[in-house]
Amino acid sequence: MESKQRRSAAELHLGRARSASRNALPTSVAAAGLLIAAAAPAYAAGATIGYSAPFLMSQFEVVLQDETVAAAKLGGLNVLSPTNADQDSGKQITDVQNLIGAGAKGLIVVANDSKAIIPALDFAAAQKVPVVSIDIGPDGGKVYAIVRTNNVGMGWIACTDMAKAIGETGKVLSLQGSFASINGRERSQGFHDCMTKEHPKIELIERPTDWDAAKQAAALQTVLSANPDLKGIFQQSDYALSATLNVLKQAGRDAKVGAPGHIYDISIDAGPQSLALVRSGDLDAEISQPLDGYAKYGIKYLQDALAGKELALGKTDHGSEVVEFNGNKMDLLPAVLVTKANVDDKSLWGNNTAK
Repeated sequence: MESKQRRSAAELHLGRARSASRNALPTSVAAAGLLIAAAAPAYAAGATIGYSAPFLMSQFEVVLQDETVAAAKLGGLNVLSPTNADQDSGKQITDVQNLIGAGAKGLIVVANDSKAIIPALDFAAAQKVPVVSIDIGPDGGKVYAIVRTNNVGMGWIACTDMAKAIGETGKVLSLQGSFASINGRERSQGFHDCMTKEHPKIELIERPTDWDAAKQAAALQTVLSANPDLKGIFQQSDYALSATLNVLKQAGRDAKVGAPGHIYDISIDAGPQSLALVRSGDLDAEISQPLDGYAKYGIKYLQDALAGKELALGKTDHGSEVVEFNGNKMDLLPAVLVTKANVDDKSLWGNNTAK
């Protein structure tokens, strides 16, 4: 997608986020109908599928795996034991090969590395096994569909809310996700482009973290020591929340929202822990990914692939749009900004899981 298209999509998501309404997310994990709605065509029912996870170090990925497996079973599919690459891209390639060898006729894949997953996708294609990629998309290869949210847009959402909260001036830190992941690259890009183009009086500091909690904590500690006047932090995923908040506490910079000396802090995912931190005033905001939608539509599209259906480009019946991306079709589901004003919304996936 061109940068202009990315910005337009980001602003669309921001408009939805601003509404902070129950309608901002199209689905809810809590609703049994969400999962049942992904019913398979008759002759696809009973097919065996596999699920390949990149890692399970984050609550988001654990819940995503559980919800996707549950959706598949309710849709009449048999699911092999899910695999966990544990952040090892080579292992994920082997995992995919093993799942196909064990009889998987279709796959749900969350890529550990958006480029390194391509050989696994090529192998699946050669075996005529359809793949649906959810959450973290590939940089290439052939899949039936990609289901994710506009990660550039989430970067813009974080930037816009932060800039407004800190008064359009000061220093802010972007703790960048892994650049091996398309999600890490796009969230960093969205935040960077928004800050540099729309808020030129704000000084942007960027530090890579590689989705590593220890690296993220060290980066924050170093930047905070050199910039005691830091006014904002963008965490690109919830995996390192505890480590990051501990750095602020040790530095005596953990004042809550609204208190003197508070540093604006926003993250992405919006699981139960982070929603609790928004309620307590330890976090200003979260951006909730549509985890429930990833599960629901990931399975729906895999069932369609098994049934030989074609996926059409354009507007969907669930408030999103299917677009061309890296030679594949991608369904971009909406994300939502979560603040104290809407943190108790029952449509948020983080309010519907006990994990």
